[in-house]
Amino acid sequence: MAQSHLNLLTSQLTALQAYNNGAQFAFVDGHSLNVPGVVVVSRKNHIPKLEDSEAIRNRVAAAVDVVQSLALEAQSQYGVTTGFGGSANTRTKRTALLQKALLATIQCGILPDFRSKGVKDLTPEDYSLMLPQDWVRGTMFVRLNSIIRAQSGTRWNIIESLHRLIEENVAPCAPLRQSISASGDLGPLAYISGVLTGNPDVFAWYGEGEGRKIYDSATLLRKLNLAPIDLIAKEGLALVNGTAASAAVAALAIHDCHILALAVQVLAAYAVEAIKGSQEPFQPFLHDLSRPHKGQIEVAANIRHILKSSKLARIQHEESDPEGQLRQDTYCVRGSPQWIGPLLEDLMLAQDQIDIELNSTTDNPVVDIDSNYIHHGANFMAMSYASEKMRLSLHHMAKLTYAQLTELLNNHMNKGLPPNLSVNEPSVDYCMKVADVAAASYLSEIAYLANPVSTHVISAEMHNQAINSLALISARYTMDTIKLVRMIMSTHLYGLVQATDLRAMEFNFRSLLFEALRSETMSQFGHISSIAADDDDFFQGLIHPLVVLLNASTWEDSYSRFDGVFRKLSGYLLKQLKPRIHADKDINLSAIEEWQEVMSGRAREAFVLSRDTYVPSAGSKGHEMLGRTKALYKFVRGKLDVQLHWGDPEKDKREIGTEISKIFRAFENGSIASILLDVVGGRL
Repeated sequence: MAQSHLNLLTSQLTALQAYNNGAQFAFVDGHSLNVPGVVVVSRKNHIPKLEDSEAIRNRVAAAVDVVQSLALEAQSQYGVTTGFGGSANTRTKRTALLQKALLATIQCGILPDFRSKGVKDLTPEDYSLMLPQDWVRGTMFVRLNSIIRAQSGTRWNIIESLHRLIEENVAPCAPLRQSISASGDLGPLAYISGVLTGNPDVFAWYGEGEGRKIYDSATLLRKLNLAPIDLIAKEGLALVNGTAASAAVAALAIHDCHILALAVQVLAAYAVEAIKGSQEPFQPFLHDLSRPHKGQIEVAANIRHILKSSKLARIQHEESDPEGQLRQDTYCVRGSPQWIGPLLEDLMLAQDQIDIELNSTTDNPVVDIDSNYIHHGANFMAMSYASEKMRLSLHHMAKLTYAQLTELLNNHMNKGLPPNLSVNEPSVDYCMKVADVAAASYLSEIAYLANPVSTHVISAEMHNQAINSLALISARYTMDTIKLVRMIMSTHLYGLVQATDLRAMEFNFRSLLFEALRSETMSQFGHISSIAADDDDFFQGLIHPLVVLLNASTWEDSYSRFDGVFRKLSGYLLKQLKPRIHADKDINLSAIEEWQEVMSGRAREAFVLSRDTYVPSAGSKGHEMLGRTKALYKFVRGKLDVQLHWGDPEKDKREIGTEISKIFRAFENGSIASILLDVVGGRL
């Protein structure tokens, strides 16, 4: 990792901001295309600038000349004077007709019946047959950047026309399924080529807003005042024989993965706070010195920075802490650096591979204008490995997230939070119980999708394509996985924010309760003993077991819970009182019983008061107790207006799923990214 993952993501988000503000433009020049450029052209309809200097035009023309001259010689050239794939044993001098034959055989994908249906008539099933429009825009952009490298043999008018389609926000209707990404992503690229040639049976999206419609290519070209292109030698092959579709979708996926990789670190830190975990596992000695993997070091440093100012996360384990009976936190809380670190390293490697692919010549054969030669090879073999790395990394992020979520919801593990993070009485409020089930559903599907696609290669096309990458299929499944990971992280974040408010209620409740404990104990027993209101040794002997009893009883409704708590605490009271009772006094059993009854009532009153008067907001006690995650709490409760679930039909006007969906959309539209960056101290 030459640079940190955080710096990489920061640079990508900064570039996107510059593109969106018009301060920077993506360029089609064959060597400077990057992931943010693909993202902004695909998703924001950014129009890249075409490098059209005389030097580059001359090189493009020179590549065409090489193809045309070699096509006349006796030595055959694949796809120029020969057939394709396993049919390359055929020869022909009808080079233009050969290119038409190529497109004809590839344009075999299954698509909706556009002639009988208008846009409004298209069903979800129809849309499921088509490559999403943003993916198509990305594909055109990546292919354009490849052929402008003057190694493919296409004329300048093809480059200009393809750029014009991007300018006009045209998205050819290409089949979602067809490509095995060997000999390139033939299917999508053949349908894009069909628009350039004006094929009346190939269709494309054009227009803006309500006026966006699907046109046949011949009609569309007339609307754009573009002449249909008559392909000459090699041009059809140059257009379809590349990895543009799989590379474009992988580029979109890697950007999304980087954001989720940052999110899983922030959520891991937030989980430490919500669970009242320890900061000890993130100290530099364990990572920088003991096991210095770069990814692990970075994750530990980020979590350490996030937690530094937290009032919830313990600095280290204290044996006297009544909530520290477990000597160290569970794996999913303390093992985050070791779990996430390798994922960052894998994503960085995938990023490097994609960066190179975006600026490569990925067709066959490849024109060498300096040597007046055409090289035959297999640069069209796309990369499934980048997407496989991403998808496995996504699974591990989701697995960690789910483990933290289930611990947070489990009252036997969460150090005093109610089961299911219920605010109301547990017998009538089950809050996140089924959100837990939903998260399990997401994780199960993610785990299935995490399986490699590349191990399912089937020999194709006369056994010529006995190996093929399946890269577009893999990238598609990676995008599906990204959506599911956003779902599980949204659910977890909803739970963390709910837990934050419960911790604030807990703090307020305990403050009132401990004050009542001192005053009521002094009132009942101060006159027969040597205890004083400031006798911390005495009262800690009560408060410590009280905390343990409170944490063990969160599953009970408040009207009965505190009777049992103070009945059990009375044994500790007797133990503390005995050595302090005056010699001429006795402990009256009725006084103990009265103390139990009064304290149980006061505990119930304090609990209900702390719950019912709490106001979740950016200025709340919950917000105040957090470290740097307070920015995320503020975003969720403020900007997104995600409501606390009270478990009371009179107060809860929106369903839990409605609120979790708000967080999901923040992941989907990217608005959460800058907040996550702020939490770890990054800046745009």
